Amino acid sequence: MSLEFISRDENEVVIVTNVYGDFCVRKARRKRQKLLVQELMLDYANNTTLHGLPYITRKGVTLVEKIFWVITFIASVSMCLFLISKVWLKWKTSPVIVTVNEHLVPVGKVPFPSVTICPQSKCMTNVYNYTAVTMKLKEISENNNITINETLREEIAMYDDVSRICGLERQKLFYLSDQLFENNLSDASVVRHLHEVAPKRYDFLDGCHVHGEPMSCYDLFQEVLTKEGVCYNMNSLPADEILRNENLQQEYKYLSTRKNISGWSIVNGYTPHLKYYYPLPGSENGEYPDVEIELFHYSRYRDKLCNGDKSGFKVYIHHPADLPQSSLYYYAVLHDQVSSMALSLSYINTSDSLKKYDAETLQCYFPDERYLRYFKIYTANNCKIECISNMTYKICNCVEFYMPHDNSSTLCTARDALCVSWAQEKVLEQESDVQTAKCHCLPSCTSAIDYEAEILKTAYHKSRVIKMTATVENNSFYFKNTDIFNKLTFSKLEIYFKKSRFVSMRRSELFGVTDFLANCGGLLGLFLGFSFLSLVEIFYFLTLRLCCTLKKDLEEEKAIASLDKPDHIKKY
Repeated sequence: MSLEFISRDENEVVIVTNVYGDFCVRKARRKRQKLLVQELMLDYANNTTLHGLPYITRKGVTLVEKIFWVITFIASVSMCLFLISKVWLKWKTSPVIVTVNEHLVPVGKVPFPSVTICPQSKCMTNVYNYTAVTMKLKEISENNNITINETLREEIAMYDDVSRICGLERQKLFYLSDQLFENNLSDASVVRHLHEVAPKRYDFLDGCHVHGEPMSCYDLFQEVLTKEGVCYNMNSLPADEILRNENLQQEYKYLSTRKNISGWSIVNGYTPHLKYYYPLPGSENGEYPDVEIELFHYSRYRDKLCNGDKSGFKVYIHHPADLPQSSLYYYAVLHDQVSSMALSLSYINTSDSLKKYDAETLQCYFPDERYLRYFKIYTANNCKIECISNMTYKICNCVEFYMPHDNSSTLCTARDALCVSWAQEKVLEQESDVQTAKCHCLPSCTSAIDYEAEILKTAYHKSRVIKMTATVENNSFYFKNTDIFNKLTFSKLEIYFKKSRFVSMRRSELFGVTDFLANCGGLLGLFLGFSFLSLVEIFYFLTLRLCCTLKKDLEEEKAIASLDKPDHIKKY
Protein backbone atom coordinates (compact mmCIF):
# COMPACT_ATOMS: atom_id res chain seq x y z
CA MET A 1 0.00 0.00 0.00
CA SER A 2 1.25 3.47 -0.94
CA LEU A 3 0.09 6.99 -0.03
CA GLU A 4 1.02 9.96 -2.23
CA PHE A 5 0.32 13.68 -1.77
CA ILE A 6 1.00 15.72 -4.91
CA SER A 7 0.38 19.45 -4.96
CA ARG A 8 -1.01 21.08 -8.12
CA ASP A 9 0.72 24.36 -7.29
CA GLU A 10 3.82 24.67 -9.43
CA ASN A 11 5.69 26.57 -6.65
CA GLU A 12 5.33 23.76 -4.06
CA VAL A 13 7.48 20.71 -3.47
CA VAL A 14 6.03 17.32 -4.19
CA ILE A 15 6.11 15.05 -1.05
CA VAL A 16 5.75 11.33 -1.45
CA THR A 17 5.38 8.99 1.56
CA ASN A 18 5.59 5.35 0.76
CA VAL A 19 5.21 3.70 4.18
CA TYR A 20 5.32 0.04 3.32
CA GLY A 21 7.91 0.58 0.62
CA ASP A 22 10.47 2.12 3.06
CA PHE A 23 9.86 -0.64 5.57
CA CYS A 24 10.52 -3.29 2.97
CA VAL A 25 13.70 -1.53 1.87
CA ARG A 26 15.08 -1.45 5.45
CA LYS A 27 14.14 -5.08 6.04
CA ALA A 28 15.81 -6.13 2.81
CA ARG A 29 18.92 -4.12 3.75
CA ARG A 30 19.24 -5.83 7.15
CA LYS A 31 18.78 -9.25 5.60
CA ARG A 32 21.35 -8.46 2.95
CA GLN A 33 23.86 -7.12 5.50
CA LYS A 34 23.36 -10.21 7.64
CA LEU A 35 24.14 -12.38 4.65
CA LEU A 36 27.20 -10.25 3.93
CA VAL A 37 28.48 -10.70 7.51
CA GLN A 38 27.92 -14.45 7.29
CA GLU A 39 29.73 -14.52 3.98
CA LEU A 40 32.56 -12.50 5.56
CA MET A 41 32.85 -14.95 8.47
CA LEU A 42 32.86 -17.84 6.02
CA ASP A 43 35.57 -16.12 4.03
CA TYR A 44 37.63 -15.66 7.24
CA ALA A 45 37.20 -19.31 8.21
CA ASN A 46 38.29 -20.47 4.75
CA ASN A 47 41.36 -18.24 4.62
CA THR A 48 42.48 -17.90 8.26
CA THR A 49 45.91 -19.04 9.42
CA LEU A 50 44.35 -20.63 12.52
CA HIS A 51 44.52 -24.41 12.35
CA GLY A 52 41.32 -26.45 12.04
CA LEU A 53 38.81 -23.76 11.03
CA PRO A 54 39.16 -24.20 7.21
CA TYR A 55 38.15 -27.88 7.51
CA ILE A 56 34.84 -26.88 9.15
CA THR A 57 33.71 -24.51 6.39
CA ARG A 58 35.47 -25.95 3.33
CA LYS A 59 33.22 -27.28 0.55
CA GLY A 60 33.31 -30.99 -0.16
CA VAL A 61 34.01 -31.95 3.48
CA THR A 62 31.55 -34.51 4.82
CA LEU A 63 29.40 -33.89 7.90
CA VAL A 64 31.33 -36.44 9.96
CA GLU A 65 34.60 -34.69 9.15
CA LYS A 66 33.11 -31.32 10.06
CA ILE A 67 31.88 -32.67 13.42
CA PHE A 68 35.34 -34.12 14.07
CA TRP A 69 37.04 -30.81 13.38
CA VAL A 70 34.49 -28.84 15.44
CA ILE A 71 35.14 -31.09 18.45
CA THR A 72 38.90 -30.92 17.90
CA PHE A 73 38.86 -27.12 17.60
CA ILE A 74 36.71 -26.67 20.74
CA ALA A 75 38.97 -29.07 22.69
CA SER A 76 42.08 -27.16 21.56
CA VAL A 77 40.57 -23.80 22.52
CA SER A 78 39.45 -25.17 25.91
CA MET A 79 42.84 -26.68 26.71
CA CYS A 80 44.60 -23.52 25.59
CA LEU A 81 42.39 -21.28 27.78
CA PHE A 82 42.86 -23.62 30.75
CA LEU A 83 46.65 -23.47 30.49
CA ILE A 84 46.60 -19.70 29.92
CA SER A 85 44.58 -19.35 33.14
CA LYS A 86 47.34 -21.27 34.92
CA VAL A 87 49.94 -18.93 33.46
CA TRP A 88 47.84 -15.92 34.54
CA LEU A 89 47.57 -17.28 38.09
CA LYS A 90 51.31 -17.82 38.25
CA TRP A 91 51.93 -14.29 36.97
CA LYS A 92 49.66 -12.75 39.59
CA THR A 93 50.69 -14.86 42.58
CA SER A 94 54.35 -15.73 42.01
CA PRO A 95 56.01 -13.03 39.94
CA VAL A 96 59.04 -12.85 42.27
CA ILE A 97 61.87 -15.28 42.89
CA VAL A 98 64.71 -15.22 45.41
CA THR A 99 67.93 -16.54 43.92
CA VAL A 100 71.58 -16.70 44.89
CA ASN A 101 73.44 -13.59 43.79
CA GLU A 102 76.21 -14.29 41.32
CA HIS A 103 78.66 -12.10 43.29
CA LEU A 104 79.84 -12.67 46.86
CA VAL A 105 79.39 -9.75 49.26
CA PRO A 106 82.56 -8.47 50.98
CA VAL A 107 82.05 -7.72 54.67
CA GLY A 108 83.51 -4.27 54.02
CA LYS A 109 80.35 -3.38 52.10
CA VAL A 110 77.92 -4.21 54.91
CA PRO A 111 77.74 -2.51 58.30
CA PHE A 112 79.21 -4.19 61.32
CA PRO A 113 76.31 -5.12 63.60
CA SER A 114 75.18 -2.88 66.39
CA VAL A 115 76.24 -4.48 69.69
CA THR A 116 74.28 -4.00 72.91
CA ILE A 117 75.75 -5.15 76.24
CA CYS A 118 73.53 -5.53 79.31
CA PRO A 119 75.34 -6.16 82.63
CA GLN A 120 73.51 -8.70 84.78
CA SER A 121 74.52 -6.73 87.82
CA LYS A 122 71.55 -4.36 87.74
CA CYS A 123 71.95 -2.48 90.98
CA MET A 124 75.16 -1.08 92.48
CA THR A 125 75.01 -1.41 96.28
CA ASN A 126 77.27 1.59 96.77
CA VAL A 127 74.48 3.66 95.16
CA TYR A 128 71.30 1.83 96.16
CA ASN A 129 71.10 -1.18 98.50
CA TYR A 130 68.11 -3.04 97.16
CA THR A 131 68.36 -5.83 99.73
CA ALA A 132 68.41 -3.38 102.65
CA VAL A 133 65.40 -1.47 101.31
CA THR A 134 63.52 -4.75 100.84
CA MET A 135 64.12 -5.69 104.49
CA LYS A 136 63.06 -2.22 105.61
CA LEU A 137 59.78 -2.38 103.67
CA LYS A 138 59.19 -5.90 104.99
CA GLU A 139 59.44 -4.59 108.55
CA ILE A 140 57.05 -1.75 107.74
CA SER A 141 54.61 -4.23 106.17
CA GLU A 142 54.55 -6.24 109.41
CA ASN A 143 53.39 -3.14 111.27
CA ASN A 144 49.61 -2.99 111.56
CA ASN A 145 49.52 0.81 111.44
CA ILE A 146 51.34 1.91 108.30
CA THR A 147 51.85 5.64 107.95
CA ILE A 148 53.17 6.68 104.56
CA ASN A 149 54.83 10.09 104.54
CA GLU A 150 56.40 11.84 101.57
CA THR A 151 59.87 10.39 102.20
CA LEU A 152 58.53 6.84 102.42
CA ARG A 153 56.39 7.37 99.33
CA GLU A 154 59.46 8.38 97.31
CA GLU A 155 61.38 5.41 98.65
CA ILE A 156 58.52 3.07 97.71
CA ALA A 157 58.35 4.57 94.20
CA MET A 158 62.07 4.03 93.65
CA TYR A 159 61.90 0.51 95.04
CA ASP A 160 58.96 -0.31 92.78
CA ASP A 161 60.86 1.01 89.75
CA VAL A 162 64.08 -0.87 90.53
CA SER A 163 62.14 -4.10 91.18
CA ARG A 164 61.16 -4.17 87.52
CA ILE A 165 64.72 -4.91 86.41
CA CYS A 166 65.63 -7.06 89.41
CA GLY A 167 63.41 -9.94 88.40
CA LEU A 168 61.18 -9.35 91.44
CA GLU A 169 57.88 -7.99 90.17
CA ARG A 170 55.33 -6.89 92.69
CA GLN A 171 53.49 -10.23 92.46
CA LYS A 172 56.58 -12.08 93.76
CA LEU A 173 57.05 -9.82 96.79
CA PHE A 174 54.18 -11.45 98.67
CA TYR A 175 55.67 -10.50 102.05
CA LEU A 176 55.25 -6.77 101.32
CA SER A 177 51.93 -5.13 102.11
CA ASP A 178 49.72 -4.09 99.19
CA GLN A 179 49.00 -0.91 101.11
CA LEU A 180 52.53 0.30 100.42
CA PHE A 181 52.03 0.24 96.63
CA GLU A 182 48.32 0.87 96.11
CA ASN A 183 48.72 4.58 95.34
CA ASN A 184 52.04 4.31 93.52
CA LEU A 185 51.99 5.67 89.97
CA SER A 186 54.83 5.53 87.48
CA ASP A 187 56.18 8.51 85.57
CA ALA A 188 59.38 9.55 83.87
CA SER A 189 61.19 9.30 87.22
CA VAL A 190 61.46 5.54 86.61
CA VAL A 191 64.17 6.26 84.03
CA ARG A 192 66.01 8.54 86.44
CA HIS A 193 65.86 5.86 89.14
CA LEU A 194 67.20 3.18 86.79
CA HIS A 195 70.04 5.42 85.63
CA GLU A 196 70.98 6.11 89.25
CA VAL A 197 71.34 2.47 90.29
CA ALA A 198 72.66 0.96 87.04
CA PRO A 199 76.38 0.26 86.49
CA LYS A 200 78.12 3.03 84.59
CA ARG A 201 80.54 2.42 81.75
CA TYR A 202 83.54 2.73 84.06
CA ASP A 203 81.98 0.08 86.36
CA PHE A 204 82.42 -2.79 83.88
CA LEU A 205 84.30 -1.66 80.72
CA ASP A 206 88.07 -2.13 81.04
CA GLY A 207 89.30 -1.58 77.49
CA CYS A 208 88.13 -1.49 73.86
CA HIS A 209 89.79 -2.11 70.50
CA VAL A 210 88.30 -1.59 67.03
CA HIS A 211 90.08 -3.18 64.05
CA GLY A 212 93.12 -3.67 66.29
CA GLU A 213 93.31 -0.01 67.33
CA PRO A 214 92.62 1.07 70.93
CA MET A 215 89.53 3.22 71.39
CA SER A 216 87.91 4.91 74.35
CA CYS A 217 85.06 2.73 75.65
CA TYR A 218 83.34 5.91 76.79
CA ASP A 219 83.22 7.16 73.19
CA LEU A 220 82.40 3.76 71.73
CA PHE A 221 79.46 2.82 73.98
CA GLN A 222 76.35 4.88 74.68
CA GLU A 223 73.44 4.32 77.05
CA VAL A 224 70.20 2.82 75.77
CA LEU A 225 66.94 1.88 77.51
CA THR A 226 65.79 -1.71 77.09
CA LYS A 227 63.62 -4.22 78.91
CA GLU A 228 66.79 -5.15 80.83
CA GLY A 229 67.03 -1.58 82.11
CA VAL A 230 70.02 0.57 81.20
CA CYS A 231 72.29 -1.15 78.68
CA TYR A 232 75.17 0.07 76.54
CA ASN A 233 75.32 0.08 72.77
CA MET A 234 77.91 0.58 70.05
CA ASN A 235 77.61 1.17 66.29
CA SER A 236 73.94 2.14 66.29
CA LEU A 237 72.62 5.00 64.18
CA PRO A 238 71.98 8.23 66.10
CA ALA A 239 68.58 8.54 67.73
CA ASP A 240 67.65 11.46 65.44
CA GLU A 241 68.09 9.18 62.42
CA ILE A 242 66.06 6.28 63.83
CA LEU A 243 63.25 7.99 65.77
CA ARG A 244 60.63 10.61 64.92
CA ASN A 245 61.28 12.81 67.93
CA GLU A 246 58.33 15.06 67.10
CA ASN A 247 55.94 12.17 67.83
CA LEU A 248 57.67 10.97 71.00
CA GLN A 249 57.57 12.02 74.63
CA GLN A 250 60.22 14.59 75.46
CA GLU A 251 60.96 13.73 79.11
CA TYR A 252 63.83 11.31 78.50
CA LYS A 253 65.86 9.73 75.72
CA TYR A 254 65.75 6.12 74.59
CA LEU A 255 69.18 6.21 72.98
CA SER A 256 72.04 8.62 73.59
CA THR A 257 74.18 7.92 70.51
CA ARG A 258 75.77 11.16 69.38
CA LYS A 259 77.72 10.06 66.31
CA ASN A 260 76.40 11.14 62.93
CA ILE A 261 76.12 8.93 59.86
CA SER A 262 79.16 9.24 57.61
CA GLY A 263 79.59 7.69 54.16
CA TRP A 264 76.67 5.25 54.43
CA SER A 265 72.97 5.10 53.60
CA ILE A 266 70.48 2.33 54.18
CA VAL A 267 69.59 2.24 50.46
CA ASN A 268 72.96 2.72 48.72
CA GLY A 269 75.34 1.34 51.34
CA TYR A 270 78.88 2.70 51.73
CA THR A 271 80.44 5.40 49.58
CA PRO A 272 83.83 4.10 48.37
CA HIS A 273 87.25 5.59 49.13
CA LEU A 274 86.43 7.52 52.32
CA LYS A 275 88.67 7.57 55.38
CA TYR A 276 85.92 7.45 58.00
CA TYR A 277 82.62 5.60 58.04
CA TYR A 278 79.81 5.42 60.52
CA PRO A 279 78.29 2.99 61.23
CA LEU A 280 81.49 0.98 61.19
CA PRO A 281 81.83 -1.47 58.29
CA GLY A 282 83.18 -4.98 58.64
CA SER A 283 86.88 -5.61 58.16
CA GLU A 284 88.19 -8.01 55.52
CA ASN A 285 91.52 -8.17 57.35
CA GLY A 286 91.40 -11.32 59.47
CA GLU A 287 94.50 -10.44 61.52
CA TYR A 288 92.52 -8.81 64.34
CA PRO A 289 88.96 -9.16 65.58
CA ASP A 290 86.73 -6.33 64.42
CA VAL A 291 85.92 -5.46 68.03
CA GLU A 292 87.61 -6.49 71.30
CA ILE A 293 86.06 -5.53 74.62
CA GLU A 294 87.63 -6.11 78.03
CA LEU A 295 85.02 -6.44 80.80
CA PHE A 296 85.31 -6.72 84.56
CA HIS A 297 83.02 -7.27 87.52
CA TYR A 298 83.48 -6.08 91.09
CA SER A 299 81.47 -8.48 93.24
CA ARG A 300 81.59 -6.22 96.31
CA TYR A 301 79.02 -3.88 94.75
CA ARG A 302 76.77 -6.67 93.46
CA ASP A 303 73.32 -6.76 95.09
CA LYS A 304 72.57 -10.45 95.37
CA LEU A 305 68.80 -9.99 95.71
CA CYS A 306 68.53 -7.93 92.53
CA ASN A 307 68.89 -10.37 89.62
CA GLY A 308 71.26 -12.34 91.81
CA ASP A 309 70.64 -15.65 90.07
CA LYS A 310 72.35 -14.39 86.90
CA SER A 311 75.93 -13.35 86.28
CA GLY A 312 78.08 -11.97 83.51
CA PHE A 313 76.72 -9.98 80.58
CA LYS A 314 74.06 -10.41 77.92
CA VAL A 315 75.09 -9.42 74.39
CA TYR A 316 72.64 -8.63 71.59
CA ILE A 317 73.56 -8.07 67.94
CA HIS A 318 71.29 -6.39 65.41
CA HIS A 319 71.23 -4.05 62.42
CA PRO A 320 72.47 -0.49 63.14
CA ALA A 321 69.12 0.92 61.93
CA ASP A 322 67.21 -1.07 64.57
CA LEU A 323 66.41 0.58 67.88
CA PRO A 324 68.56 -1.40 70.35
CA GLN A 325 66.34 -3.67 72.41
CA SER A 326 66.81 -6.85 74.38
CA SER A 327 65.19 -10.06 73.19
CA LEU A 328 65.10 -13.77 73.91
CA TYR A 329 68.02 -14.29 71.53
CA TYR A 330 71.19 -13.20 73.28
CA TYR A 331 74.78 -14.34 73.75
CA ALA A 332 76.20 -14.78 77.24
CA VAL A 333 79.61 -13.48 78.29
CA LEU A 334 80.55 -15.12 81.58
CA HIS A 335 83.21 -14.24 84.14
CA ASP A 336 86.74 -15.57 83.64
CA GLN A 337 86.02 -16.49 80.04
CA VAL A 338 86.91 -15.26 76.56
CA SER A 339 83.80 -15.27 74.37
CA SER A 340 84.67 -15.24 70.67
CA MET A 341 81.71 -14.49 68.40
CA ALA A 342 82.17 -15.52 64.75
CA LEU A 343 79.59 -13.55 62.79
CA SER A 344 77.77 -14.68 59.70
CA LEU A 345 75.09 -12.81 57.84
CA SER A 346 72.19 -13.38 55.50
CA TYR A 347 71.64 -10.57 53.04
CA ILE A 348 68.78 -10.14 50.57
CA ASN A 349 68.59 -7.18 48.20
CA THR A 350 65.77 -6.36 45.82
CA SER A 351 65.77 -5.32 42.18
CA ASP A 352 64.39 -1.83 41.51
CA SER A 353 62.18 -3.30 38.80
CA LEU A 354 60.04 -4.85 41.54
CA LYS A 355 58.80 -1.52 42.87
CA LYS A 356 55.69 -1.89 40.70
CA TYR A 357 54.57 -4.87 42.81
CA ASP A 358 52.77 -4.52 46.14
CA ALA A 359 54.27 -5.54 49.47
CA GLU A 360 52.09 -8.63 49.75
CA THR A 361 53.57 -10.00 46.55
CA LEU A 362 57.15 -9.07 47.42
CA GLN A 363 56.88 -9.96 51.11
CA CYS A 364 58.95 -6.88 51.95
CA TYR A 365 58.68 -3.09 52.12
CA PHE A 366 60.74 -0.47 50.30
CA PRO A 367 62.01 2.38 52.54
CA ASP A 368 59.19 4.86 51.84
CA GLU A 369 56.43 2.29 51.42
CA ARG A 370 55.51 1.69 55.09
CA TYR A 371 55.04 4.59 57.52
CA LEU A 372 55.87 4.14 61.20
CA ARG A 373 54.66 6.73 63.66
CA TYR A 374 57.69 6.59 65.95
CA PHE A 375 60.44 5.60 63.51
CA LYS A 376 61.98 7.33 60.50
CA ILE A 377 63.57 4.13 59.20
CA TYR A 378 61.46 1.09 58.50
CA THR A 379 62.86 -2.25 59.61
CA ALA A 380 60.97 -5.34 60.71
CA ASN A 381 62.30 -4.98 64.28
CA ASN A 382 61.33 -1.30 64.52
CA CYS A 383 57.88 -2.21 63.26
CA LYS A 384 57.51 -4.91 65.93
CA ILE A 385 58.64 -2.55 68.68
CA GLU A 386 56.03 0.02 67.65
CA CYS A 387 53.34 -2.64 67.34
CA ILE A 388 54.11 -4.04 70.81
CA SER A 389 53.98 -0.52 72.25
CA ASN A 390 50.59 0.15 70.65
CA MET A 391 49.20 -3.23 71.67
CA THR A 392 50.44 -2.84 75.25
CA TYR A 393 48.75 0.53 75.55
CA LYS A 394 45.54 -0.85 74.03
CA ILE A 395 45.37 -3.83 76.42
CA CYS A 396 46.97 -2.48 79.60
CA ASN A 397 46.24 1.24 79.16
CA CYS A 398 49.93 1.95 79.76
CA VAL A 399 53.32 1.39 78.13
CA GLU A 400 56.69 0.30 79.44
CA PHE A 401 59.36 2.95 79.94
CA TYR A 402 61.57 1.54 77.15
CA MET A 403 58.76 1.47 74.56
CA PRO A 404 58.42 4.42 72.15
CA HIS A 405 55.32 6.42 73.08
CA ASP A 406 53.90 9.94 73.02
CA ASN A 407 53.23 12.38 75.85
CA SER A 408 49.67 11.16 76.36
CA SER A 409 50.66 7.59 77.26
CA THR A 410 50.89 6.49 80.89
CA LEU A 411 53.88 4.44 82.04
CA CYS A 412 53.24 1.00 83.49
CA THR A 413 54.16 0.14 87.07
CA ALA A 414 55.37 -3.16 88.52
CA ARG A 415 51.72 -4.09 89.13
CA ASP A 416 51.18 -4.15 85.35
CA ALA A 417 53.97 -6.66 84.68
CA LEU A 418 51.65 -9.59 84.02
CA CYS A 419 49.46 -7.56 81.67
CA VAL A 420 52.49 -6.28 79.75
CA SER A 421 53.90 -9.78 79.42
CA TRP A 422 50.56 -11.11 78.20
CA ALA A 423 50.22 -8.28 75.64
CA GLN A 424 53.69 -9.00 74.22
CA GLU A 425 52.96 -12.72 73.97
CA LYS A 426 49.71 -11.95 72.17
CA VAL A 427 51.52 -9.83 69.57
CA LEU A 428 54.13 -12.54 68.97
CA GLU A 429 51.42 -15.21 68.64
CA GLN A 430 49.50 -13.12 66.12
CA GLU A 431 52.62 -12.38 64.09
CA SER A 432 53.44 -16.08 63.85
CA ASP A 433 50.09 -16.63 62.09
CA VAL A 434 49.86 -14.89 58.71
CA GLN A 435 46.04 -14.93 58.81
CA THR A 436 45.77 -13.09 62.15
CA ALA A 437 48.84 -10.85 61.95
CA LYS A 438 47.97 -7.24 62.69
CA CYS A 439 51.41 -5.67 62.79
CA HIS A 440 52.29 -7.04 59.36
CA CYS A 441 55.98 -6.35 59.96
CA LEU A 442 57.51 -7.65 56.75
CA PRO A 443 61.28 -7.38 56.21
CA SER A 444 62.81 -4.36 54.53
CA CYS A 445 63.51 -4.74 50.81
CA THR A 446 66.76 -2.76 50.97
CA SER A 447 68.26 -3.54 54.40
CA ALA A 448 67.34 -7.18 54.97
CA ILE A 449 70.56 -8.07 56.78
CA ASP A 450 70.34 -10.60 59.60
CA TYR A 451 73.33 -11.36 61.80
CA GLU A 452 74.05 -14.64 63.52
CA ALA A 453 77.02 -15.73 65.56
CA GLU A 454 78.81 -18.89 66.58
CA ILE A 455 80.29 -18.39 70.02
CA LEU A 456 83.40 -20.11 71.32
CA LYS A 457 84.34 -19.88 75.00
CA THR A 458 87.74 -20.41 76.56
CA ALA A 459 89.14 -19.77 80.03
CA TYR A 460 90.42 -16.27 80.79
CA HIS A 461 92.84 -16.00 83.72
CA LYS A 462 93.56 -12.29 83.75
CA SER A 463 93.25 -12.09 87.55
CA ARG A 464 96.00 -14.70 87.86
CA VAL A 465 98.20 -12.83 85.37
CA ILE A 466 97.73 -9.55 87.27
CA LYS A 467 98.72 -11.26 90.51
CA MET A 468 101.81 -12.89 88.99
CA THR A 469 102.87 -9.65 87.32
CA ALA A 470 102.48 -7.74 90.59
CA THR A 471 104.58 -10.38 92.37
CA VAL A 472 107.36 -10.24 89.79
CA GLU A 473 107.37 -6.42 89.75
CA ASN A 474 106.85 -6.23 93.52
CA ASN A 475 103.92 -3.87 92.96
CA SER A 476 103.09 -2.37 96.35
CA PHE A 477 99.78 -0.92 95.11
CA TYR A 478 98.47 -4.40 94.33
CA PHE A 479 99.41 -5.84 97.71
CA LYS A 480 97.89 -2.88 99.54
CA ASN A 481 94.60 -3.48 97.72
CA THR A 482 94.58 -7.27 97.62
CA ASP A 483 91.03 -7.43 99.01
CA ILE A 484 89.80 -5.33 96.06
CA PHE A 485 91.63 -7.36 93.41
CA ASN A 486 90.38 -10.60 94.91
CA LYS A 487 86.80 -9.46 94.27
CA LEU A 488 87.51 -8.59 90.63
CA THR A 489 86.69 -10.99 87.81
CA PHE A 490 87.47 -10.35 84.16
CA SER A 491 85.90 -11.30 80.84
CA LYS A 492 86.75 -10.66 77.22
CA LEU A 493 84.48 -10.36 74.19
CA GLU A 494 85.85 -10.74 70.66
CA ILE A 495 83.59 -10.13 67.66
CA TYR A 496 84.63 -10.76 64.08
CA PHE A 497 83.21 -11.95 60.78
CA LYS A 498 83.65 -15.66 60.19
CA LYS A 499 84.44 -15.11 56.49
CA SER A 500 85.61 -12.13 54.47
CA ARG A 501 82.85 -12.69 51.88
CA PHE A 502 79.35 -14.07 52.11
CA VAL A 503 76.79 -15.48 49.72
CA SER A 504 73.90 -13.06 49.27
CA MET A 505 70.43 -13.49 47.85
CA ARG A 506 68.57 -11.35 45.34
CA ARG A 507 64.85 -10.83 44.99
CA SER A 508 64.12 -10.39 41.27
CA GLU A 509 61.31 -10.71 38.75
CA LEU A 510 60.49 -14.30 37.87
CA PHE A 511 57.52 -13.69 35.62
CA GLY A 512 57.19 -10.28 33.97
CA VAL A 513 54.85 -9.03 31.26
CA THR A 514 57.21 -10.24 28.53
CA ASP A 515 57.34 -13.72 30.05
CA PHE A 516 53.55 -13.78 30.38
CA LEU A 517 53.05 -12.81 26.73
CA ALA A 518 55.68 -15.31 25.59
CA ASN A 519 54.00 -18.13 27.51
CA CYS A 520 50.55 -17.20 26.23
CA GLY A 521 51.85 -16.88 22.67
CA GLY A 522 53.54 -20.26 22.91
CA LEU A 523 50.34 -21.95 24.10
CA LEU A 524 48.22 -20.24 21.44
CA GLY A 525 50.72 -21.26 18.77
CA LEU A 526 50.90 -24.83 20.07
CA PHE A 527 47.14 -25.44 20.16
CA LEU A 528 45.81 -23.09 17.45
CA GLY A 529 48.72 -21.99 15.31
CA PHE A 530 48.05 -18.46 16.58
CA SER A 531 50.52 -15.62 15.99
CA PHE A 532 50.58 -11.84 16.04
CA LEU A 533 49.57 -11.81 12.36
CA SER A 534 46.57 -13.96 13.29
CA LEU A 535 45.51 -11.19 15.65
CA VAL A 536 45.99 -8.63 12.87
CA GLU A 537 43.95 -10.88 10.60
CA ILE A 538 41.03 -10.94 13.08
CA PHE A 539 41.24 -7.18 13.48
CA TYR A 540 41.26 -6.76 9.69
CA PHE A 541 38.11 -8.86 9.13
CA LEU A 542 36.22 -7.23 12.05
CA THR A 543 37.01 -3.64 11.09
CA LEU A 544 38.49 -2.73 7.72
CA ARG A 545 37.05 -5.61 5.67
CA LEU A 546 33.62 -5.37 7.37
CA CYS A 547 33.35 -1.59 6.93
CA CYS A 548 34.41 -1.71 3.30
CA THR A 549 31.90 -4.48 2.52
CA LEU A 550 29.00 -2.66 4.19
CA LYS A 551 29.95 0.64 2.59
CA LYS A 552 30.08 -0.97 -0.84
CA ASP A 553 26.63 -2.52 -0.27
CA LEU A 554 25.11 0.87 0.67
CA GLU A 555 26.60 2.50 -2.42
CA GLU A 556 25.12 -0.21 -4.63
CA GLU A 557 21.73 0.21 -2.94
CA LYS A 558 21.73 3.96 -3.62
CA ALA A 559 22.68 3.40 -7.25
CA ILE A 560 19.82 0.95 -7.76
CA ALA A 561 17.37 3.26 -5.97
CA SER A 562 18.25 6.18 -8.25
CA LEU A 563 17.61 4.04 -11.34
CA ASP A 564 14.17 2.89 -10.08
CA LYS A 565 12.86 6.37 -9.09
CA PRO A 566 9.50 7.34 -10.86
CA ASP A 567 9.72 10.11 -13.43
CA HIS A 568 6.56 11.95 -12.19
CA ILE A 569 8.15 12.52 -8.67
CA LYS A 570 10.32 15.57 -9.04
CA LYS A 571 11.44 18.50 -6.98
CA TYR A 572 10.81 21.99 -8.33
